[in-house]
Amino acid sequence: MTRLSTPPWNVVAARGPSFPGISRQPAPAHSVDSTRLESEVVARYDHLPLAQILRRTAEPEIANRVARAIVKESRELQLSPSLLTGVLLTENSRLEPETVSSRGAIGLMQVMGFHAGVFDCESDDLLQVEANICHGARVFAGYLKRTKDVRSALLRYNGCVRSRATQSCRRYPSKVLQQAERIRGQLIHYLPRRLIDAGAAG
Repeated sequence: MTRLSTPPWNVVAARGPSFPGISRQPAPAHSVDSTRLESEVVARYDHLPLAQILRRTAEPEIANRVARAIVKESRELQLSPSLLTGVLLTENSRLEPETVSSRGAIGLMQVMGFHAGVFDCESDDLLQVEANICHGARVFAGYLKRTKDVRSALLRYNGCVRSRATQSCRRYPSKVLQQAERIRGQLIHYLPRRLIDAGAAG
């Protein structure tokens, strides 16, 4: 999976909501391999913890579909779910699938219409939750493969290459990565304490 920088635990880990059958754990005061721990959460619980986190800003059905689609794409593309979620929340913080921007960017991940049908997604309808996330994830993965750098790929995703697409164009990667670290920290809290301690020790 694409690695995000791993800051001290007390920076990366924000307390998440309770989840039936999965207890949250208090954070140790030392650094951990957060990439590996996030992978462990997804391996154990699939999309369910992410869905629980996203329910803060979306209806349960939408949150569940978004989380399931993100985890599916992250597995296929070998990207961290938290990173894809960071992109999505930066683009569409309210998780509104039918949003269309003034520039014509569509849906949850604000995908431009000319991308529709370019990738091997189940649908070309960018207003559909799963299709939009499939297209958005593949657009970002393509930029990442080309640039070999997360920040450069994020700039390209935001249309910030040679010109400034928005006034805050150059701040876009930091916004995405901050969201990603927040989501990762919340996901990690769903692990049993012994695994968190093992991650800290490792």
